[in-house]
Amino acid sequence: MRTTLTVVMASVFSSLAFSQVGINTTSPLASLDVVAGKTDGSTAEGILPPRLTGEQLKAADSHYTAEHAGIMVYVTSPVNTPSAKTGNMTSPGMYYFDGNVWTKTMQGDGRNFQTQSAGDIKNSMLAVDHGGWFMLDGRPIDNLPDAAKATAAQLGFSGNIPDATDRVLKTRNGAEIPGSTGGNNYVKIDQVNLPNVNLAGTITGIAQSAGSHTHTAAEGTFLLAGTTVNNNGAGGYQQDPNSTAWGGIGMLANTAPSGAHIHSVTGTATVPTGGGGKSKDNRSAYLVVNTFIYLGE
Repeated sequence: MRTTLTVVMASVFSSLAFSQVGINTTSPLASLDVVAGKTDGSTAEGILPPRLTGEQLKAADSHYTAEHAGIMVYVTSPVNTPSAKTGNMTSPGMYYFDGNVWTKTMQGDGRNFQTQSAGDIKNSMLAVDHGGWFMLDGRPIDNLPDAAKATAAQLGFSGNIPDATDRVLKTRNGAEIPGSTGGNNYVKIDQVNLPNVNLAGTITGIAQSAGSHTHTAAEGTFLLAGTTVNNNGAGGYQQDPNSTAWGGIGMLANTAPSGAHIHSVTGTATVPTGGGGKSKDNRSAYLVVNTFIYLGE
């Protein structure tokens, strides 16, 4: 009781003398200056704000208006069914009222003064869950801590959290559901996707011939019947005066020339590309990181 009165009286006199309030000091440096009572470690020092559950704060929603911006409380447990003002109360911690909603102070890495909200995404070189951030590895939601499990349900996840393994992040289009996956890292080119060009290469098969030409005997000469060509002119053997000695048979080394024509051929012609039918990886050069989602502590 004596301690309480001493503190109160010191505050009153300090306020009257300096228009400032000092606790454990007669020379306050601000509107409210609280100085540790002891520095030898024999007592617990600090300022203890009001402690309420998320449900208790939600029950008082109507009492918090724009003029209460800046109020701070410590939330001991997250709200079960959030209201418009308590939607950020997903885990225990210090919260301040900004005039519209309660926001957790110094979430995530306190060194950069950035706050985090449920559902935020980040990339990191870290390989494990940390500070309310959970790796998007497709794990069952039932394996998460209770607070993170409740947040995952609020975000609309069921069964498992999304799996970001080997995927890039894509902005929602139309009716797409956040957290859904799609696409493929590999593409396969069909013939219709190839440019319309002629490939140069070696072919196999029987070639086509055309034009006026003669044929040469494979061995010796061609025997011709009923002709005076290359005989004695009378259809007989040249050294025999008898015109019937050879019965009008002569010889030629080549066939007679023929007119322009086309030979009918059969066979195949191929131009190999040397390809192996492998699917094409459509990813650009990349840096490997892990992807995390903030579900609270």
